[in-house]
Amino acid sequence: MKKIIVQTESYNLWWGVHGLCSKVGWEDLRLFNEDNERLAIFCLNTKRYLRNELLEIKKEQDSEAETLIMAVEKYLVDNQCHYWYNYNEKYEEDGDYFEVPDAAPPNDQGVKPIFVDMWHPDEGIDLETIRSAVKQFAKDLLKIEVEEVEIEHSIPFEEALEVFQEHKDDLDSKIIFYDDAIAELDLIMKRLAKSISSSSEEE
Repeated sequence: MKKIIVQTESYNLWWGVHGLCSKVGWEDLRLFNEDNERLAIFCLNTKRYLRNELLEIKKEQDSEAETLIMAVEKYLVDNQCHYWYNYNEKYEEDGDYFEVPDAAPPNDQGVKPIFVDMWHPDEGIDLETIRSAVKQFAKDLLKIEVEEVEIEHSIPFEEALEVFQEHKDDLDSKIIFYDDAIAELDLIMKRLAKSISSSSEEE
């Protein structure tokens, strides 16, 4: 495949790219081929983000937290891309069930992940981080070599600055998403919440 087209989700990414604030630590990316067919969606995370998250994870006391802590600590000391897989449960009654279409590994129940996180070795996300991450994801989980990564939703400086000024008072606690990304992200979050709820009930 010669080219993958990437759609980003938040204005915060472009504020960092344009130097209006620090580079973001995570961003959801949607991948398409040149015929506008969806290939995958994954969350790109960086070391600064995971380093901060590690402090919160260590407050948890369950076995899943211990596994995640070990994975993050291993990631922080090397210079490689790592993956974290978020698994769903099969819901036979209501049919609310989803698996990623890529080559992510199934769990011990034979269920593929509902969502994939890539942990990238960069400290923050810029356009080159996205390009290298997408090429690596395509190689590892889509099993394709990509020559070019085209990033859509490129926000010009003037628009980025206008939205930045509107939201600068609450940037520390808020991610500003594009309108057309909200519905899809809401669906993803509902699926993840249901998966977490199901896991908690089983315990």
